[in-house]
Amino acid sequence: MRRTRIGCGAYALVAVGLLAAGGGLGEPPPPKEETVDARALEVHDGDTLWLEGRELRLLGVDTPERGAPWFEGDQEPWATRAADFVRRQLAAAREVRLRGRGRTDPYGRELVHVFVDGEPLGLLLVREGLAYPTVQRYGDQGFPRIAARLLREAAPPPFPPPWRWRHAHRRR
Repeated sequence: MRRTRIGCGAYALVAVGLLAAGGGLGEPPPPKEETVDARALEVHDGDTLWLEGRELRLLGVDTPERGAPWFEGDQEPWATRAADFVRRQLAAAREVRLRGRGRTDPYGRELVHVFVDGEPLGLLLVREGLAYPTVQRYGDQGFPRIAARLLREAAPPPFPPPWRWRHAHRRR
């Protein structure tokens, strides 16, 4: 086998090319942040919101499932409690900010952290026992400090994990 030597300059050019092309050597894109009017947010369920035609999915958490045509049953009363909790948090908020990295989930929902008066809404849901953290399944999504807080403060809620529930109740 013949070996070829490549100079340090060539490695630097490859790295710069990857960064410029968005490959970034595993680096997530920089976070995008926007302040929004809490009254403009419509709560679909505990982890999904609508903002002026944009469907937003909370990063880092999974809340109980509401009834839907693709599931047999639902996770009531917990699904309603989670959605009502989010509505109360938004109604009382002085400031609401969205922070994401421009990514979407397989359903086209924008993946974001919603901050209510400086606190991640997902963390508030976990503290209240209305959500499971999803950091173990999906990673920190470029927000390691929030992910660490979610894991540190998580305690098992009184309902089955929504991802297990969805798997067991999906209409065939």
